[in-house]
Amino acid sequence: MFTTRKMGKASAALLAALSLGTGAAFAQQAVVVIEAEPTSMDPHNTTDSVSATVQGPMFEGLLRFDDSMSIVPVLATGYSYSDDATAITFELQQGVTFHDGAYFNAEVVKMNLDFVRDADNGLARRSFFRFIEDVIVEDDYTVTITSESPNSAMASYMAHTSAAMKSPRVIERKMADPDFNADREGAVGTGPFQFVEWRDGVQTVVEAFDGYWNADNGANVERIVFRPVQEASTRINMLQAGEAHLVFPIPTLFGAQLESDDRVNLRTGPTTDVHYIGMNLQLDKYQDVKVRQALNFAIDKDGLIAQMLDGYGTIADSAIAPNVYGYAAQEIYDYDMGEARALLAEAGYAEGFTATLWTRNSTEFIAVAEYVAIQLGELGIEVTVEAYESGTLFDMLDAGEGTDLFIGRWSPGTGEADYGLRPNFASDRVPPNFNNSGFYVNEAVDDLLNRALASSDAQEALSLYAEVQEVIYDEAPWVFLHIPESIVGSAPNLDGVYVLPSGNVHVSGISLN
Repeated sequence: MFTTRKMGKASAALLAALSLGTGAAFAQQAVVVIEAEPTSMDPHNTTDSVSATVQGPMFEGLLRFDDSMSIVPVLATGYSYSDDATAITFELQQGVTFHDGAYFNAEVVKMNLDFVRDADNGLARRSFFRFIEDVIVEDDYTVTITSESPNSAMASYMAHTSAAMKSPRVIERKMADPDFNADREGAVGTGPFQFVEWRDGVQTVVEAFDGYWNADNGANVERIVFRPVQEASTRINMLQAGEAHLVFPIPTLFGAQLESDDRVNLRTGPTTDVHYIGMNLQLDKYQDVKVRQALNFAIDKDGLIAQMLDGYGTIADSAIAPNVYGYAAQEIYDYDMGEARALLAEAGYAEGFTATLWTRNSTEFIAVAEYVAIQLGELGIEVTVEAYESGTLFDMLDAGEGTDLFIGRWSPGTGEADYGLRPNFASDRVPPNFNNSGFYVNEAVDDLLNRALASSDAQEALSLYAEVQEVIYDEAPWVFLHIPESIVGSAPNLDGVYVLPSGNVHVSGISLN
């Protein structure tokens, strides 16, 4: 649930209807200011929340998450699992057309899922759908997805933004012409808005689609304009000047400044983001668990949240956040420099060592990195901070070469524990090209994750995921830092927007009052 710092607590309804202001200049359009350029208009070829937010009004999937992360049907009318959880069957909406006039049916679902899973197509989300063994068309409006092994999280995966359905004509064109740039020209979905333009560094524009199939939930404005502005202070100035209706994200260090500003409704709420320091466990200095635990004891997380986040956050007491399904709290590593020094000495590093800490080059990430470097310096660990553009940093981590310490942020877009834990801690997810950039390998964790995913008993699965979290927190392959609150700035009179804890912003229902 989001809260309004200067207006008291907001209900769940307010989360689904952030109020934003309008003026005469905005009578027919909503202006949304975002932190970066989208990377693609293809939901199957993007992994960032900015792109997912821009794509959202144009694309729909079989399912989606609502403001409380509950799964709701969209292009499906319902779904059911097989008794052994190796298959999930969807009943589909009828009478749905894409923006280009193509019809939606079970064959289109199969075409989309087969295409994204084909290695020859080189799509970024291929690995996300690796759980799928086959897609079976039962009839025109019934489709079954099968998994080689039991998988109780299939519905959550299909509610993710990357499971959106693209027009079959776009896929057919790409198959016929590999040079066709679907990232730029393939934004054809079934949503209430259709693609108009993407001008690099300037704006992306979508406008209302008159033929939208769901008349009760159609577009409420003529167009939405997404404008990328990297500098946070500039985004905020645009909001205060009435040049934008919605601005996100707002770094926590601006929160206090905006709380008393009558031109801004500042709403905050919990996220599913866990911020952490990863470490390369292939290096000798991190192989002893005492070293890893020492690093956890050496960081004053309360101080970090107070000084770096202005209080907008909580200590990470697990590898996943509290509002992720399957979360289990652990006993945190309290700030204790004496305990940290003792553990480091027991591990044979009483004099400390040198380390390199990689971070993104944004203001807030660099600030946290420098804070961590100072505190580890008190432990005798001499840390050099190296900041990189986020895409460069991800490429470096994916390559798995030269990694030492790195500041990471992870949020499971599926909203459940398996995707919160498996990508970062399963043995088969180490680099190259997977998230386990610290090379954490534990056969017991692998076994627990696999048993949990295969279980059709919800309580058994939750118990197994809780055990995974206990093992990981004790073995400390991460320095567990914090879970930030999400901060969204808005003007006074716009409705119909909600922010998912995963960071995606759902703007399809945006309206101006």
